[in-house]
Amino acid sequence: MTATPASADPRQACAGELAEHGPSWLARAFLAVDRTRFVPGRVWLPEPGSDGLFPVLDREQDPDAWQAAVYELRRPLITQMDDHRTPSEGPARGRFTSSISALRVVAAQLAHLDLHPGHTVLHIGTGTGYDSALMAERTRAHRILTIETDRQLAGTARRNLDASGYGQVRAAVGDGELGWPEGAPYDRVLSTASATRVPPAWIAQTVPGGIIVTPYRGLALLRLAVADDGKSASGPVVDAVTFMALRGRRGGEAPDMRAVIKAQLADAEKSRTDADLSPVRSELGAEFLLHALVPGIRIVFGGTTWWFEARDAASWAAWKPDGRVRQWGPRRLVDEAVLAVAAWRDAGAPALTDLGVTVGAGGECVWAHGPGGPAWPVRDA
Repeated sequence: MTATPASADPRQACAGELAEHGPSWLARAFLAVDRTRFVPGRVWLPEPGSDGLFPVLDREQDPDAWQAAVYELRRPLITQMDDHRTPSEGPARGRFTSSISALRVVAAQLAHLDLHPGHTVLHIGTGTGYDSALMAERTRAHRILTIETDRQLAGTARRNLDASGYGQVRAAVGDGELGWPEGAPYDRVLSTASATRVPPAWIAQTVPGGIIVTPYRGLALLRLAVADDGKSASGPVVDAVTFMALRGRRGGEAPDMRAVIKAQLADAEKSRTDADLSPVRSELGAEFLLHALVPGIRIVFGGTTWWFEARDAASWAAWKPDGRVRQWGPRRLVDEAVLAVAAWRDAGAPALTDLGVTVGAGGECVWAHGPGGPAWPVRDA
């Protein structure tokens, strides 16, 4: 077998690009940790084919395509659908329930974590174990406690870490929202699952001045610094990311509202609005603020109509760019969206990274242009 020249090594190429956009230790860690040891032999690509199914990459059938996907900087790989109920035997349609993040996202999270030698780390969402292995290259492996709620995933990650020389990483099975008090306090907390609310346990288990990095509400990456009182934390949105929700926060399958809407369409309340909701689709700052202030909804962007659907299926609304509105149920979802977009405009139309979050005894609030700027309490989902 002919050895691959170093210049053609995809790991070397990725390390070079990561070195340009992150701390130098991260590129060295990337070279030290063999990512192929942490990716299953069969994974789904996250983009559906023309048949609507997500294609499978099989290492045995197409090793070159599989390896190219493993080292692609901006594409995650889906490692689980429907909580193991959908086998990875071929193309499938289902709900993504676990993945190995795109390298660009892994690098962003670890760069914002500001990890230093000697730091202790609580890692929420072990997944395949790859993130923990990278962090072990920066701080000692035994200083990392990683927790995974899925026992099968946790077992696979344990084997991956052991086989790759990171057997001293401490791993546990449990509810990541509760943290792991036995190992506290931690200098850093990293979540690789999206939080709808920042769990109080994460703050309580982090040293004052410590850093919490977590995806938030499926859209933003937060970097929070824990206050001197050890009971509150605050910080900015530092990037746009998309992550699966923490297992305890993702809820059940979103109902198919088409039949519900069809049955209720004639009885829905009709009105008009002069408000322009288009920033919800074109501006990440507006989208983020809407989901913080109008929780528990999904938006389906049709060609001529936008549908706002409550995840409990109790309310829905339709908005057309010409101002026509229909709403049904106990909530008036378009009215709520109008208020959220107005708040965003009144704050100067902040970009996503102009926003941030403060968490304390009084709950959570989103702010714009710094903690002293305009602020809004986050509503429960």
